[in-house]
Amino acid sequence: MADVEVTREGGLLTIRLNRPDVLNALNASVHAGIYAALQEAEDPAVRAVLITGEGRGFCVGQDLQEFKSGAGDVADNLRTNYHRNVLAIRALPKPVIAAVNGPAAGAGMSLALACDVRIASDAASFVPAFINIGLVPDSGGTWLVRRVLGTARAYEWLTTGRKLSAEEARTMGLVSEVVPAHEFDDRMHEVGRYFAGMPTQAAGRTKLLLDAAETTTFAEQLELEAVAQAEMTRTDDFHEGVAAFLEKREAHFTGAPLAMHPVSLVVRDDLRRWRLTVAFRHVLVLPHVLVLLLWGTLAYFMVVAAWFVALVKGRVPDRMHGWLARFLRYQTHVNAYLWLLADPFPEFRGRYGSYPIDLAVAPAARQPRWKTLLRIVLVIPAYVLAYVLTVVFEVIGIIGWVVALILGRMPRGMRDLMAYCLRYQLQTYGYLFLLTDRYPSLASGTGFSFEEG
Repeated sequence: MADVEVTREGGLLTIRLNRPDVLNALNASVHAGIYAALQEAEDPAVRAVLITGEGRGFCVGQDLQEFKSGAGDVADNLRTNYHRNVLAIRALPKPVIAAVNGPAAGAGMSLALACDVRIASDAASFVPAFINIGLVPDSGGTWLVRRVLGTARAYEWLTTGRKLSAEEARTMGLVSEVVPAHEFDDRMHEVGRYFAGMPTQAAGRTKLLLDAAETTTFAEQLELEAVAQAEMTRTDDFHEGVAAFLEKREAHFTGAPLAMHPVSLVVRDDLRRWRLTVAFRHVLVLPHVLVLLLWGTLAYFMVVAAWFVALVKGRVPDRMHGWLARFLRYQTHVNAYLWLLADPFPEFRGRYGSYPIDLAVAPAARQPRWKTLLRIVLVIPAYVLAYVLTVVFEVIGIIGWVVALILGRMPRGMRDLMAYCLRYQLQTYGYLFLLTDRYPSLASGTGFSFEEG
């Protein structure tokens, strides 16, 4: 019998830890099973994930029997097994519910806290057991507990190792609901089905926005919300929700993915141009050109490494994906500044939301290995067309430079045509860089978000 059982009921995927004899303690097999299940949850047909345990326990953390012959490289074990699972939960743009049916201790407690919603049986308990054996919390425990309780209460609880009952956990805000044990199985599936019936894109984007709010300024968060809101208005669920409200009926959401290319251009430019910087734009951009040349050289080697990894694992690792996405975004900012698609001087960091012409890149996902193997061949037609559009882009840019110098603004039609050309170039690079396996699109309705005043 598998150490992790995965089942589906409609749009709900249930991950059940299945080592009841040791209260579902974590070992290499359980870690691998959780990770495989979370990858399966990337399927668009899956709209919510439920994680629970078999038997009397939810999960009591690391199986210490696995360490009988020595702990080995503990840090490497955390990075390889624990980190990838809690990061995958946080990155999954869908609701993840922890149904805590029994004791949750150590890393098992952290696993529950990494989820978006927690309900508990009245037989459940929460124990930050690390301090009891002279360890510090791991698997994100310090970040996750502090996020819920605040620094002072988090420190007191984590350093005393005090066991909390389910009701105490609810009072402190660690769980949202406590259910009698004999009703728990039915209730957890009811909650799972409820979240699986939500407008999935909006629920997932809300999750990502809340995580982003941990590090953004208020102004940056407002911008992220504006971008997300504009995207949500293009979903089928938004139109269904509005129609249901007007018709005074219950909405029937499908969770259909947003009809956007995974590599999309976001335009928030106001069309105004300062003539002085327009006149000297090719000089002002030189520091960025130098940084771009260096970064581009490193990106070449990163793409080669990502290609080999994707062939073996079927996907580009999240960190590689994020690094390449940031490079492509920085290149977008520099080109937009150089060719007058926007006016402000860009940052040197390629941060999303930091420039009026921006690049949105979907999270890393699995890609067919045959597409990865043949990517350099498959991209040729798109690359040829991208080259043609680059010529068009630069011709319009030269004309636009003269117009902006005279008028102090870029005509909307010229800007939008240049944005169309740039968007196709970026999708081609995104395809070549393995950021997505979706081919570049000529359709003007995908891969764009226009939000300027």
